[in-house]
Formats: sequence, C-alpha cells, structure tokens
Amino acid sequence: MKCFKCSGELIEKEVNYVVNLEETIIIIKSVPAKVCSECGEQYFDDEISENIEKIVNQLKMLSTEISVVNYRDSVA
Repeated sequence: MKCFKCSGELIEKEVNYVVNLEETIIIIKSVPAKVCSECGEQYFDDEISENIEKIVNQLKMLSTEISVVNYRDSVA
C-alpha cells in the first residue's frame, strides 16, 4: 500500500494518538497504524478509527485536564 500524500511505503507501527480538546488533552498510546516511511502520515483502518472515537467519547466525560490510556487496555 502507498501513502496518499507522497506515495511512500506504509509500514505497520504502533503510534500515540493525541486529541487536544478545549478542556482536556487525551493521549491514546500504542494505537495500531500504517505509517508512511517517507512523510510520517498515519493511517488507521475503520475498526481502529471507531475504537479511537469510542475511547475519546468516554474520556471526554471525565473531569481531567490530561488523560493517558493504552489502546489495547481500553479496547479489551
């Protein structure tokens, strides 16, 4: 598979996904992704994207400034 941005090769990696909301920052560690070896663009499959959205929606309800979770622990 090739990167849509620069046509570089995509490699399987685990990345940190960061969401900066008005009141809080959410960091999801060890998220499976395809990452371009040239430009670093990250791609997530549909299931991973849905899981990220669920995790973010759950953590938005907490009254914390910063939330850090591990993807695998949150999906299990």
